Amino acid sequence: MAKSYYLNAENLSLLPSDVSVPSYDRNQIKTSILHIGVSNFHRSHQAYYIHELIDKHKELNYGICGVDLLDSDRKIYNILKDQDGLYTLYTKEPNGSHKAKIIGSIVEYFFGPENPLAVIEKMAHPDIKIISLTIAEDGYHLNEITGEFDINHPGVTEDIKNPFSPKTVFGYLTQSFKLRKLRNLPGCTILSCDNIKSNGDTMKQSLFNYVSKTEPELLDWISKNTSFPNTMVDRITPITNSKDISTLKEDFFVDDQWPVVCESFSQWVIEDQFIQGRPAWDKVGVQYTQNIAPFENLKLRLLNASHTILGILGTLHGYKTVFETANDPDFISFLKMYMDEEVTPTLTDSDKKSIENYKKSLVSRFLNPHINDQLFRICQESSAKVPLFILPTVKHQLENEKNVKRAAFVIAAWARYNDGVDDNDNPYDITDTQSGTLIRTAALSIQNPIKFLEIKSIFEDLSENETFSSYYLEALTQLRNDKVKTCIKNWNAN
Repeated sequence: MAKSYYLNAENLSLLPSDVSVPSYDRNQIKTSILHIGVSNFHRSHQAYYIHELIDKHKELNYGICGVDLLDSDRKIYNILKDQDGLYTLYTKEPNGSHKAKIIGSIVEYFFGPENPLAVIEKMAHPDIKIISLTIAEDGYHLNEITGEFDINHPGVTEDIKNPFSPKTVFGYLTQSFKLRKLRNLPGCTILSCDNIKSNGDTMKQSLFNYVSKTEPELLDWISKNTSFPNTMVDRITPITNSKDISTLKEDFFVDDQWPVVCESFSQWVIEDQFIQGRPAWDKVGVQYTQNIAPFENLKLRLLNASHTILGILGTLHGYKTVFETANDPDFISFLKMYMDEEVTPTLTDSDKKSIENYKKSLVSRFLNPHINDQLFRICQESSAKVPLFILPTVKHQLENEKNVKRAAFVIAAWARYNDGVDDNDNPYDITDTQSGTLIRTAALSIQNPIKFLEIKSIFEDLSENETFSSYYLEALTQLRNDKVKTCIKNWNAN
């Protein structure tokens, strides 16, 4: 094997010609975006778009300062510091064409647990015009039952006691805004990039609830000096594995400790509500809009819901990846009928052509054999995903007296999933903040099948709806007595 080159700034010029490297001088970049949560998704999506803008249009004023706030993020922090903020975007096409692009848009990096005051100072710096976020659903600390910001969350309580050594994003933002106000500095745009409905509105409401309890005198300043655009983000980005790292080294001679694997498809739609100007992201494919709802509903109810459904059903059968599950005719037929008969009628704010094109593209994306998207990743934190991705469809359909049969089957399968054993008697881990409740209630539903549907924090009063509960009970009875593939065949036939 030819020599591979350790990824850092010094070795960029040594990489082979089929590896795309930054064409710009990274030392000339000014950081005006601070991003919290340097996840794989951030690196495949927002950091990629910034890189493209710098690389193709020489926009040097919107570099990224990455920030991680969790102790569990130390590994990625250390790796990216070691690699001068560089990493490989490893894009895999369905036809087997793979591309390696070195992304150079992250030019600064801070680690909150190491020096929280330095992070607060950086967030308050007048150069920072946008603070963007990928902190996942649980980073918003929403109450499981009400969906409102949980002021009694342990992390929030700890921040209130120790305001200058915060753990939550709300603690950091509050202290940075306090400094901006004291120093008579302008505010900034808070740009959530998480899969949460109305993510900007949710972030604003949560922050205002936090500030009203901790620094109420700041509320007026924040209201006048910040903005919270809603966004829709879309790019399938699986967990990086050791094989990806080895293949990158063998095929492209890049020795990257943590590359990012993704599909070629990417979409980013943003409400055009920036308080201090914005990058010309539209030059590299980003869409600006005044109404995010149509884009958001398409994404959450079709892509995210479909992922969750494939994850639950595929895991029960014994599949390990999205591709395996989507490549099974019974599973993909079920999914297509769910999208056509139950989701499509709810998408009243999108035109028919857009809906049909999006559904077709989803199936082809799921069938990419090179995106090794693990079902266990898809199924993590299902208790946060099911209410967001699937239950709005159920609510709409029930209100309009329309079909909910397949959604009910999915919820029954989720109850069965929480038994923790697939149809081949192989155990799997259930990773969920509500795992105790889910596992216990699923066990109780063996004797009392409706029990799982009575989890109020997830389903509210859905168990009292006769139409839905009857389909659910029928499906769960079948799933307790037969294998999921057989049940799906029967469900598809009826």
